[in-house]
Amino acid sequence: MKTAFKLDAHPRRPLPPLSAPPAHYFEQLPTRVMARRSVQPRALAGSAAWWALLPGALRTGLAAVAVLGGFAGSFWLSGLGSVEAPAVSTRAATAALDAVPQTELVAYLLRPSAHLDATDMAHLVAARPGMAATFLQPSTAELNEALDAQATEDVRYL
Repeated sequence: MKTAFKLDAHPRRPLPPLSAPPAHYFEQLPTRVMARRSVQPRALAGSAAWWALLPGALRTGLAAVAVLGGFAGSFWLSGLGSVEAPAVSTRAATAALDAVPQTELVAYLLRPSAHLDATDMAHLVAARPGMAATFLQPSTAELNEALDAQATEDVRYL
């Protein structure tokens, strides 16, 4: 069980402050603050003065253009924006895969660790129609499953 907290049990700091504020300090404070704020525009007389003279909407627009231009420039310089680089690598990859015999590709894809079955391999038939005979030997259960997955239209004839 927690003990009750009593504020009177804790000693307070001494009441008088360490030193008193200067005479008329709080009366002069607003004029000192205003004097400092009037100095700041003259301090901007250097290189950033043109930016402060522009209207707020124009400054916001220029900042947005600078940010978007930086993003577009970095995207373009990184090579992601170019269309030719992926096309070249795709052509090179296709040529390298064409050099591999089809029997080796099918054996590689049908290994147990690939987690592929005949339905996954059936998508290759659209690209090369002749290669289906080497690997596509479905069982009756696989054929029934594939036929049941097909969408049917509910049409009523008169």
